[in-house]
Amino acid sequence: MDLYTHLPRYHEILSILFKYGFSDVLRLVALQRILRIEDATIKIHPDDAILSQSLPVRLRLALEELGPTFIKFGQILSSRRDLITDEYFVELTKLQSGVPPFSGAEAEAIVERELGHPVKRLFKKFGKNPIGSASIAQVHKAELPDGTQVAVKIQRPDIEKTITLDVAILHDLARFVEKHVPEVAGLNPTGVVQEFTETLQRELDFENEASNAERFADQFEGNPDLRVPKIYRSHSNARVLTMDFLTGTSVSDLPGLDALGIDPAKLAVTMTTIIYEQIFTHGFFHGDPHPGNMTVLPDSRIVLFDYGMMGKFTPQMRESIALLVSGLAEKNHAQTTRSILDLSEEGIAKDQVLLQSEVEKFAEMNLSRPLREIRLGEVLNSLLDLLRDNHLRMKPAFYLGIKALAQVEAIGRTLDPDLNFIMLGEPYASRVLLGKFGAGRVGGILKGVVLEALDFLRDFPGDFRQLYQSIRRGKLNIPLEHKIDPKGFEPLRSTLDSIANRLANAILTAAVLICSSIVLLASVPPHISHVSIPGIVGLLFGAYMCLRLVFSIWKHGGL
Repeated sequence: MDLYTHLPRYHEILSILFKYGFSDVLRLVALQRILRIEDATIKIHPDDAILSQSLPVRLRLALEELGPTFIKFGQILSSRRDLITDEYFVELTKLQSGVPPFSGAEAEAIVERELGHPVKRLFKKFGKNPIGSASIAQVHKAELPDGTQVAVKIQRPDIEKTITLDVAILHDLARFVEKHVPEVAGLNPTGVVQEFTETLQRELDFENEASNAERFADQFEGNPDLRVPKIYRSHSNARVLTMDFLTGTSVSDLPGLDALGIDPAKLAVTMTTIIYEQIFTHGFFHGDPHPGNMTVLPDSRIVLFDYGMMGKFTPQMRESIALLVSGLAEKNHAQTTRSILDLSEEGIAKDQVLLQSEVEKFAEMNLSRPLREIRLGEVLNSLLDLLRDNHLRMKPAFYLGIKALAQVEAIGRTLDPDLNFIMLGEPYASRVLLGKFGAGRVGGILKGVVLEALDFLRDFPGDFRQLYQSIRRGKLNIPLEHKIDPKGFEPLRSTLDSIANRLANAILTAAVLICSSIVLLASVPPHISHVSIPGIVGLLFGAYMCLRLVFSIWKHGGL
């Protein structure tokens, strides 16, 4: 860390955290001393009403004041329900990333620099006033030479430099907290920051977002209920993204939807089936489907924006999630427990019997009502609390999937309070489970097994002959590594050597003492005062060896 380069930003970050009353929570006094920041330069928030707010509210306000990197960190953290409580989740989902826009002239300069052509050549019209401004980018309305209306998303100037500095500081803070705050160290703050860094880097790459949007459009090609904005690659790169300009009515604007003659209940079902199709059919889903990233066209088609944060489920994960939902619905606690372990990073519980017992209690507490009354998002988030208590960490994509489901369910129930969210997902989960044992899937598995077997039969004779020749020539080396120590048998070999050396020393000492005693009793010359000198010397040497052996045993832990 270049302390002197980072010091002004450190000072700003710590000042904001102190201002909102986080000195005791994060034990930043120690870090304050390390960075030589005087108390006089740090001001507590003058508004007592702010300091009287709860910790989650003050954290949200602090993150908003800290800027784009920390706002994004809070937004991504809101999907990790294993790390935060319900109170923090509610506040972090309120994070607003709106910031003042940069000038239209600067936006044009960035477009020209990034795309290599004058704006007038690239666009027939280019609106200098942005139609939307966020922490990482802002959007301008424009018109292509052929008259197509487009939205141009332009990355903020120097945003990469700002984020690089803040991410480096976040890594430093994570390491500091991990070392000095034991209560937080168990949550693996450095790992969380690293995961956040990788997610943010993907969001900063608009080419990645373009690829996500195109893949998403391919998945839903021909779907009459969804419209994905077209990406114009000729007018896009890593920092500029040009797409269809689509405008409609907010999904939360019930009077506006009613004016268009759109049935909110039907729209809720459409949204629900779309999220289930993303998760169970394709395994590639929008990771942040909140109302701000959605609009409804006059023909009732739903439009999704912002494809920077996407989730991916492997076929195995989809099967495990389907088994989890099925196990919860059918109160099959053994199946639910197996599914949870399949979805976890560890893959095994310290006490599987206890886990299954807690799953049973959880199901009785959360799933004893009719399906229509059950909130899937709430149930899955409560399930995460159970897993956290059992020290199980789920795969990151699972948290993002729960967040997406909960967001869509919340919007759907706003549109239709009687929405049976779980029942609508049952056919998709069943299809996944049936596909697991379908003729095509079984045939594919058998085909793979047969191919592997044929490869084995082809290679086995040659491999076995080579092994046999090595054994005959005495040149067979078998590297072994036991699970007690990652260094293999080296520590064990050293221990055995030490034991053998002590045993040899003990035998030699006993032999010297016995032989010296015999020499002394036999009065072997020369003598001093009729006492055998060789016998005395032997006894003294044996005594020295004996004391040396006793001291060595005592030094290394006793007998």
